Amino acid sequence: MTVTEGIPVRRPLRVMLVDDSATELYLLKKVFALAADMEVVASAENGRDALDLLPQVQPDLVCTDYHMPVMDGLEFILRAMRVHPCTILVMSAAVQSFHKENIFQMLSAGAVDVLAKPLGHAGGISAAEAQRFLEKVRAIAQLPSLQRRLTQPVPKAQPVASVLPGSGLGSGSGPVPSLDRVELVALGASTGGPQVLQVLLSQLPAHFGLPLVCVQHISEGFLEGMVSWLGSSAKLRVEMARAGLSPVPGHVYFAPDGHHLTLDQRRCFALAPCTGQDLHCPGVDPFFLSVARVYGPAALGVLLTGMGRDGARGLKAMREAGATTICQDESTSVIFGMPAAAIALGAARYVLPTNGIAAMMLRLGDQGLWAMEAPGTRD
Repeated sequence: MTVTEGIPVRRPLRVMLVDDSATELYLLKKVFALAADMEVVASAENGRDALDLLPQVQPDLVCTDYHMPVMDGLEFILRAMRVHPCTILVMSAAVQSFHKENIFQMLSAGAVDVLAKPLGHAGGISAAEAQRFLEKVRAIAQLPSLQRRLTQPVPKAQPVASVLPGSGLGSGSGPVPSLDRVELVALGASTGGPQVLQVLLSQLPAHFGLPLVCVQHISEGFLEGMVSWLGSSAKLRVEMARAGLSPVPGHVYFAPDGHHLTLDQRRCFALAPCTGQDLHCPGVDPFFLSVARVYGPAALGVLLTGMGRDGARGLKAMREAGATTICQDESTSVIFGMPAAAIALGAARYVLPTNGIAAMMLRLGDQGLWAMEAPGTRD
């Protein structure tokens, strides 16, 4: 940031592009040229060249593809996080089955999110598509606390005992909800969610006695890859929710692309197509609101890392219906937006780190509150 006549002026965000396609680099540079607050300061055709440029260029944001010669995107991210930790976005048009899991391994390595590349064609990229793409990039890249968080990877799974009394998480009093009255775990997440979900699901045993249903914001086309990637490390069965089916224990369900997911009065999944008015689709709020109506106190609601406010209103409705509600804490959230909005509404009964959330799921029947309650929410 510089100062002109006593007025602070924010310098443009320094962007580096990494892609082996000269055409893709040309199109991406044209898109970023539309943003006065962003400047492409370097580009590279493979990860090795990009790694060499990092100390010289010191970008605020790196946008990288996965499939490249010499050094691919995954190896680049692993090395970049040691050389010059910064915000890294995976940008790919590669949603084919042989690329999907590799893309999500890049998130595990330290990338913050995966975005679909704006599609180029004979007439270039439409202004509307370019602006939608830039809005997503801008929202991630300009968060003031993001780079600090990305220097520390999302915590790896630890034994549940590490988050029990004496682990430094604090203590409290009051009843912990009984496992007997909880029949569904409802989760919502956005940016940073896939990484946190991988940690949570890896903690749960194959005999976990509840169904889990999740709404995750992600670019269209990448959800199937995320489900496959999560399923490869989870002991539970991870799959897409299908209309008319009821959630069953030991399964993890995700809202499919292009549809809002809800539960009807029979406790069966229902799907509604997205409209042009939807800010998020699938949305966390519609799902949480339906869980509040259908399950009432027999649900556990969990709102994880992400930008914006989606899920805050729905989580509040769940709490008002008697459900147990948890928000991920700031220290383990990649972006403390959605959880913070829910806490501000009084929607969270508990505020927990990643491993504490898994422990709460596993130990709902235990007596004594070892977790840190949200300010002003103790029953």
